[in-house]
Amino acid sequence: MSLGPSTFLDGPRGRRLCLEILLDAARQSDTPEDRDATRAVFWAAHALAENPGTLIHIGGGDEPFVEPEVSSAQAAAALAEIPTPEITPARIDRALEVAVDLAAYWQPPSGEDVLAAVSEMRPVLAPVAAAVARSGRAASWTRPVDHDAQATVRWEGASPFRTDTEAVLSAWRANMAATEIQFAASAYSERLSGPWWSTPPVDLPRTTPSRGAEGPVGMSLVEDSLGWTSARTRTVTVPDGEVIEIDGPDAWASLCHRHPLVVTASRRNVWRWTTGREGVWVQPDWSALAEEAVGVHLTTAGYLATAGRVVELGGLGASVLAGWGPDETFWFGEVTPSGEAEEWTREDSSGPGAWRRA
Repeated sequence: MSLGPSTFLDGPRGRRLCLEILLDAARQSDTPEDRDATRAVFWAAHALAENPGTLIHIGGGDEPFVEPEVSSAQAAAALAEIPTPEITPARIDRALEVAVDLAAYWQPPSGEDVLAAVSEMRPVLAPVAAAVARSGRAASWTRPVDHDAQATVRWEGASPFRTDTEAVLSAWRANMAATEIQFAASAYSERLSGPWWSTPPVDLPRTTPSRGAEGPVGMSLVEDSLGWTSARTRTVTVPDGEVIEIDGPDAWASLCHRHPLVVTASRRNVWRWTTGREGVWVQPDWSALAEEAVGVHLTTAGYLATAGRVVELGGLGASVLAGWGPDETFWFGEVTPSGEAEEWTREDSSGPGAWRRA
């Protein structure tokens, strides 16, 4: 998959990346127009959210607070007044971390994600998408897995990955079948939440590229992170052999067609809530694909173009890529430590922040 504006404009996480870049520039600006744009986006997104939450207004006066009514078109027009900002590595990193952290596939999309997808927003986000595609930071986003620079990340309190990968895959396949039967038989199946991820088994070894002083990619790019402030990383040796590359929705669809696993009963509600689609749902059968490769890698571009969107499979149904991190590889074979464990910390648990070696 080549890197271009559509990589970011056609996927929910890619659109959110572009929106966050614009908002980042507006927040750092002193002009009234830019401050007005951030407020317009906030109120338009609040109106679009299916579950907007409760806002508490703090202020003086006896008059009740009335929420401003801002349409999607008005928010888009306000953002259009912001010149395309300089696409620095730091700005991309901040926006990407937010776009990844705020991914949620078990509930309706956030108001900001809905806003980013409206037709009026596409021409506003398009110049940002084009600038990101040309940037040096995005140059690595289409590259296949680097076998020589992989590292694991272990969060505080987390169990280590398992080394008996064949047993993990076998148990996973049996559990998937049992879960489908359980949800299909439930009298409350129309209202139940359920598993929302479509990754290989989470007990398998997982790695992301190491970035030297910045630490592994997987330490910063985490979906729905739990605010960890400490982590342990370790460089590893990964298996030689073919790695399946997921570089976009077509690659994901191909895996679903090669080894389809129907997950309609367990995912019908969560994926309907997050995409609005009803019907048959399918994901790849990783136990079968493990016979063909030593691992499966999701490129950053593939993540931004694919994660959270409906991937149509023709008469087979549709699928959603959910639960992965950008540039993350699941391994079906043996992964062994090749370096000493390193402890990392960061002070701020509420948002993007730099990790430092402890």
